[in-house]
Formats: sequence, C-alpha cells, structure tokens
Amino acid sequence: MSDDRFGRLFELIDDAVVDVEIVDNVPVVRAVNPAFVDVFGYDRETIVGESLNDFIVPDTLARRALSFDRRSADGEYNEATVARETATGIRQFQYRGVPYEHDGASHALAIYTDVTEQRRREQHHRVLHRVLRHTLRNKLTSILSPATAIRKGRSDDVAADAERIYAAATELEALSDAAGEVEQIMGTAHVDRERVDLVGLLDDIVESSRTAEAEAKIELDRPSSLPVAADYRVGIAIRNLVENALEHGGETPSVAVTGTRVDGEVVVTVTDDGPGIPEHVRSVVFGDSDVTQLDHGTGLGLWLTRWIIESYGGLLVYSRRGGETTVSIRLPTVDGGGEPGDREGRK
Repeated sequence: MSDDRFGRLFELIDDAVVDVEIVDNVPVVRAVNPAFVDVFGYDRETIVGESLNDFIVPDTLARRALSFDRRSADGEYNEATVARETATGIRQFQYRGVPYEHDGASHALAIYTDVTEQRRREQHHRVLHRVLRHTLRNKLTSILSPATAIRKGRSDDVAADAERIYAAATELEALSDAAGEVEQIMGTAHVDRERVDLVGLLDDIVESSRTAEAEAKIELDRPSSLPVAADYRVGIAIRNLVENALEHGGETPSVAVTGTRVDGEVVVTVTDDGPGIPEHVRSVVFGDSDVTQLDHGTGLGLWLTRWIIESYGGLLVYSRRGGETTVSIRLPTVDGGGEPGDREGRK
C-alpha cells in the first residue's frame, strides 16, 4: 500500500490514531489524525513533539502505559482495554499498539476505539445478574425453611419464623426496587449534560441529612461555585455517598463533606469515621476484581454512584487513612457555557 493510501486511511478512519516514535521508552508524538483531535481535545501544534502519556494517561495508570511503550520499543504488538483522559473526561478505549520501524527508529501506531458505553452496559447487566441471583438464592432459603416448618406443623415458634419470612421478603422487595431504580436511571446510553453548580446540591443534601440524622455530626466545606457538566443524577450519586457514610459511620456518625477545585476538576469528598468498605466490595467496585467476586451482601448503591459519575467522564475513588474512610467524586469542571473547561491547544 502506498504512502498516499496509508495517509488517506490515517486521516479518514473514525478511531483516534496517533503515530509515535519511541524515544527512551517515551512515546513522542509525530502525527495525529482528526479523530484524535476531536476525541482528546489537543490539536497537532500542541501535542506533536510531546510525550503522548503526559497528555492522555491518568497518573494512576502511568506504570501500565510505560509497559506498553517498552513492548512497542521491542517490536511487540499491544492490545488492551484502557482508561484515558479525553476532552470530555475519562473514557474507556480498546487500545491497539502496532509497532513498526522507520529510518532505523522504533515507531508505533496507537489506535483508540471508544468502548465506554458498551462496557458500561455489559457491567450493568453482569452486576445486576450477580447481585440478584445471589440475593434471591440466599433470601429464598430464609423464606422456604421456616415456611416449610410452619406448613408441616414443625415450627417451635410460628411468630419468630413468620418474622424471618417477613424480613427476608422485605429485603427482596427493597432489592427489586433498587434494581428497578438502576435500570431507570442508567437505562439510556445518551446523557444530555448541562452546567450544574454542585454548591446548591451539597447544601440541600447536607441540610436534609442533618434533619434526618439529628444525632450525627455532618460538616460541609465548599467554595462559592463548583460547576460541572452533568444532569439531575449527580445529586443521586452524592446523596448515596452521604447516606452510605451515615449508615456505616461510627456509633454517633461523624461525616465531613468537602467540595474543591483541583487542576481543572471538581472534587467532592465524603469522609466518615466508620470501619471502611469491606475488601470484597472495595476490590470490585473501586478496583480491578471481576464482577464474579461479588457476593450476596453487595448492594447496588455504590455501583449506581460509580456508573453515574463515569457517565460524565468522572472517577469514583476510595481511600482509608487514620481510621477514616473517604470516597471522592472527581468530575471535569466547566466554563460558563456548560462545556468541559478549556485545555491548552483545544480547538
């Protein structure tokens, strides 16, 4: 295939493509196609000659990106699902790194296919199936065992067995309602985002929580403005975190809600004095463990919060320090027009 044909394919392909030269294991950008400019928000003049990783790789994924670059330098093909910073926040891509040599130097074509919505829908289905199946099995046992004893006249305490049946059925009903809420809230792949100032939401959520939990200590620290590109669901996500902190906090819960702006992002943190999120939940919701590691005790509230935040191109982050648990929401800030904040070189 001639250079002219290759160049035309490079320019017209729908996927974001960047041509890099691997210099001391650093992917130095030599060319980008129009789709890359549209998706990642950097024009050619800004990014050519710079390290690709410095612009699009989140700090927490720098080590993994370096392993890809070393493989490319050794002439090895790369393929993986990766998270990358884009013009609209963090999104998921199927990444393919195709190495080649040019004038004695190591090069690679990095091809990024956006799979964000596809993976999110797959995860929705897997989580709902796993949680519902395990909970149904567990709770049905709690119902059938005492019900069988009552039916056969072998129950020593009918009232206690009836209470067990009622409690299990009530939990099933609550789970069914929660699953329905998830489907309703996350049922559409398209999100119409507008400028939302989180200050008013934080004020309302904290005030209503103080009313509902009079004995709890709930503090709020926020600036005068925290604009993000979102919709009504961002309030659901934040409220879930505050309610979770109050439910799992100390004997008399102490919760701190903080809103800040950091490096072009709005960060909302919810900190409590409870024992922390169990490892078997944390490793799946916040980590890389497979959904199959979920057990029947895992609820849907944290998953719903994560999916809402990720639909805006944001991140949900967990940390545990000094006997306190912090869950943070990170969202791209916006300018006055409701678009993600300008980045240098953006068209």
